[in-house]
Amino acid sequence: MGKSLCVIPARSGSKGLKDKNILELCGKPVLTYTIAACIQSEIFEDVYVATDSEKYAEIAIKYGAQVPFLEPSELAQDNIPSLDPVLYFYDKLGKDYDYIWCMQPTSPLRSSKDITDAYNIICKDKDCEFVLGTTIIDPHYFHWALKDQANGRAELYFGREVLVDRSELSDIVYRPNGAIKVGRTRSILRERNFFGNNIRRIEMPEERSIHIRSQYDFDLCSFLMEQKGQK
Repeated sequence: MGKSLCVIPARSGSKGLKDKNILELCGKPVLTYTIAACIQSEIFEDVYVATDSEKYAEIAIKYGAQVPFLEPSELAQDNIPSLDPVLYFYDKLGKDYDYIWCMQPTSPLRSSKDITDAYNIICKDKDCEFVLGTTIIDPHYFHWALKDQANGRAELYFGREVLVDRSELSDIVYRPNGAIKVGRTRSILRERNFFGNNIRRIEMPEERSIHIRSQYDFDLCSFLMEQKGQK
């Protein structure tokens, strides 16, 4: 159905939550949950981890991923898009792939089924160029968004023309959650992102859509995993 390059970008040196990619989450490093989901999906020949750290590489290899080389330090900076180390792997490996996946390690609650659902969509729909994991959000986040002004007051970010009462809103809107990002190789190389034309999406519940950026996110993931384990 098509050959996929799966890369998990896991740089060291996170400032918001130190070493968040390898923090121990319910007994295992955060990174390993994404490795496991990718392996369990059974659609990748290899699951690669892109990292600048020998320590991270050792952990990744221990849990079944491949780290054939370390990424250069300039690709492990805060301001570098997560796709850049993925494309670095694509260039270095020099192999042909139909699809490129960027699987962020800070989404440890995604399931292998989420991955296979996305794979089935992009394989079966020849016009689909990208598939994203998404979660329903309250449209009021946009309609009623406020932004602080220089004078200390707040104003509606999108203006009053979108100030609509909840009862009048009929559209359902979604946010990309970062847990699933896949595109056709030719589309990725053209756009250099996952937000070109012909996007389709899979829907994921909020409890599988948490992206660890802070201690709060980490604690929430830990709580949900513990509750699931109890059940």
